[in-house]
Amino acid sequence: MGRIRVLIVDDHPVVREGLRTMLMTDQTIEVVGESCDGAEAVTMVAEKEPSVVLMDIRMPNMDGVEAIRRIKDKRPATAVIVLTMYDSDAYVIDAVRAGASGYLLKDASRELLLHTIRSVSSGATLIKTNLLSEAISSLVQSQKVHKETGVCSTEGVEQLTPREREVMKLVAVGYTNKDIAKELSVAEDTVKKHMQNILSKLHASSRIRAVIEATRAGIIK
Repeated sequence: MGRIRVLIVDDHPVVREGLRTMLMTDQTIEVVGESCDGAEAVTMVAEKEPSVVLMDIRMPNMDGVEAIRRIKDKRPATAVIVLTMYDSDAYVIDAVRAGASGYLLKDASRELLLHTIRSVSSGATLIKTNLLSEAISSLVQSQKVHKETGVCSTEGVEQLTPREREVMKLVAVGYTNKDIAKELSVAEDTVKKHMQNILSKLHASSRIRAVIEATRAGIIK
């Protein structure tokens, strides 16, 4: 397997340098670029095609949440990890709504950062359980979900096959594609195909958005 391609987005040069130096010590990761604001990040994602983006929240020109939204709209397969100094429920909810797969504070350990990068690149969602639950609950109850996130209608959920529903339930508890393959005794490529079908049927740009819609429809309790 190739190395995980990572793009670093932060408006502080010292932070970018520190992250780049840290990541370059791991042979499984390749830093493909750096950006100082959200607008530039959106352009660089199209050019560099990273697997994972490390995204700050508060930046000039375009904040991280809007950048995540645009990145996921254009490249749904790109996973975004919010890396910020703000441990705020509101920021987590906004990040989940935009399509983030992870949320870490900047004082996170190197081991946790690397684990999160590897996990989201494999399809997992790594956000504090309580905050993710609150975020999903907020979105499920919100009447603005369809307008603000483009999450699908229940008609899409009804099109899911029994196997796709099984996959969704495992996604909701944080399973990676590899975990799901092992649990269901199928090939990982089969799980990837199921996920592609699920996202297509739900018109969802991320696994979290798919979980939100499945929860609203009652598939996931």
